[in-house]
Amino acid sequence: MIMTGNTYFKSMYDTCCEWQKVQSAHEATKEDTIQKFGWDSDEVKAWYAREKEIKAEFPYSNGEMKAYWAYDRTETEEFELNDFCWEREVSDFIGTLRKAGIQSFVYTNQSTAVMENIHGFIKEGCTLEGPCVLEKKSNRWGTEEVEQLLGLRFKIN
Repeated sequence: MIMTGNTYFKSMYDTCCEWQKVQSAHEATKEDTIQKFGWDSDEVKAWYAREKEIKAEFPYSNGEMKAYWAYDRTETEEFELNDFCWEREVSDFIGTLRKAGIQSFVYTNQSTAVMENIHGFIKEGCTLEGPCVLEKKSNRWGTEEVEQLLGLRFKIN
């Protein structure tokens, strides 16, 4: 990926890793408790009682994560979104791009609901600059090919 080293997305990654580490440790104590005391024990019941206190909400919304995954999966010279954003995700998606310092992106999604996203991006303050073509190198069966991706470029205002 060309777009490496974005500190905001690196911070998101680190936060998610830390969250996962805490959640995994919490789950491991449950397994240990079940092994030591059995499913019907008071200790397991106490674990479940504490679970609501210990179990933290995931730190990012779906829209924020959609931005992260688009960043992580971009294989072109420009930031590319090839996924569909649900209406409830658009604001967080664009907000995350702003926080990360992304000034434009190319929307390459081919779903039937593309029009919803176009209007959603514009509603969030983006400017549709027009159609464009991105080139992505791919290796198929040992042969490197250049794939052309049709997209729409948006400027983030």
